Amino acid sequence: MEKLSNIISKKVISLESANQVGYVVNMIFDERVKFFTGLIIIDDESENSFVLKREDIYSIGDETIMIKSEDCLQYNISSNSNNPVGKTVYDSNGNCLGVVCDVFLSGKVVKKLVTTFCEFPQRFVRKSGDNFLIYGIYKKEKEKTFKEKVEVANATTLPKATIAQSLNNDGIKPESPTRIFVNSNLLLNKIVTNEILGFNNEIIAKKNDVISQKIINKAKAHNKLNLLNYYSK
Repeated sequence: MEKLSNIISKKVISLESANQVGYVVNMIFDERVKFFTGLIIIDDESENSFVLKREDIYSIGDETIMIKSEDCLQYNISSNSNNPVGKTVYDSNGNCLGVVCDVFLSGKVVKKLVTTFCEFPQRFVRKSGDNFLIYGIYKKEKEKTFKEKVEVANATTLPKATIAQSLNNDGIKPESPTRIFVNSNLLLNKIVTNEILGFNNEIIAKKNDVISQKIINKAKAHNKLNLLNYYSK
């Protein structure tokens, strides 16, 4: 299987011209994050953004992605890639399952998503929005069979300690203090607890950096504001 994190920043080479036509800055997914449908490419010289459709990829190597010719590239006119990385995952009960940090692919098919808390198969992606992803069975609402309940229980690999801490003595989950909407002003002067990377592995913030307005603006430009909020104290 291929990891999304290994594809980002790879060089794109044209077999026809034997030249580099750009490098990968993002991946494009369908609305349910079931298939990856293409790549977003940046050309260093012109700084133009292009879309490379999945079917126009000739091969994916360790360091490069090969295409037949530059004619495969289309000007990127949409910023919506539906990339799940950086999105916070919630189940239907409002429990946070972490922030998506990587995606595993087999060909065009998304096999599983990895979060900061756990990993789960793609079939449990119910809905993917701009900032959040909903975990659950994607079907009409009906009472789950015993088999389905077992599958859901086995798919989530949250540590026991995490689950225990989310329940009080009566077995009821207390209200979560987690902020859903990020107020960037509240991030100022907080400390970054983990290195945060943007497109092309550009460093947005290093561990132990003090968050400044410059870091916040950079996180916004790379759509990593939620991740900056998550890794700050």
